[in-house]
Amino acid sequence: MNVDIGLCTVSSKERAVEAVIELAAEAGYDGVELWGRDHVGDGSVDDCRRIVDAVDANGLGIPVYGSYLRCGTDEFDDRVEHELAIAGRLDADLIRVWAGRQEYEDHDAEHWNRVVCDLERLTDRAAAYGVGVTVEKHAGTLTDTLEGARRLIEAVDDEHCGLNYQPGFSVPKDEIEREATELAPRSNNLHLQAVRECGESRRCPLSEAFYDLETVLAPFLDAGFDGSANVEFVTDERPYPAAIEADRRYVASILQADSHERAHTR
Repeated sequence: MNVDIGLCTVSSKERAVEAVIELAAEAGYDGVELWGRDHVGDGSVDDCRRIVDAVDANGLGIPVYGSYLRCGTDEFDDRVEHELAIAGRLDADLIRVWAGRQEYEDHDAEHWNRVVCDLERLTDRAAAYGVGVTVEKHAGTLTDTLEGARRLIEAVDDEHCGLNYQPGFSVPKDEIEREATELAPRSNNLHLQAVRECGESRRCPLSEAFYDLETVLAPFLDAGFDGSANVEFVTDERPYPAAIEADRRYVASILQADSHERAHTR
């Protein structure tokens, strides 16, 4: 089982992408998920080459291009090839996308069908670029609930399209654990960030999360998850380099403990 630990460059919006890449390498990360706004911008050939050179020079990989391509919207057709070309230039494993603009409990059938159709077309086209698709589990989209996320990935039914799961800040601990159990087999990417109390907004170290990260990660490891666990945002209570290093070390300690336990139960 091979789970890499990545850092989302969106965790430091104010820094140049090359600076975040260098800090990620210094902190011991395996790769970087590239923020598809200021850090990648329009994704020109020259800009992508510059980013890839920086990643290679620091011994990292690019598990995900974090695009803002939104299925089920009027702009999807205008942007899909452009965004896939960027993912291809970056040699990213996955492109992160969004599932429409309606939440699951309030969606209509037309919007659902449009999102599914766009995701199917996107996944098929992404194969030409050697890229898989990961769909963000997020408020304001069809994946905001466990049922919506599960149903959407099942509707697309393609091994190259999975869920980008992340524990929600306003989701109770027990529900997060239930989500992780049901959605792990349908996920191909992880975002990790934390707050100390359910419903808060100020981020804290992962080791102080209101949910138990070890319990959340367990079903992913049991399901043979081989994607990247990416630290998305970190606390501002300590300097950024120290914050990203502490979170990486904590995630690594869980993965190492799991690996050790599995080795002794064979």
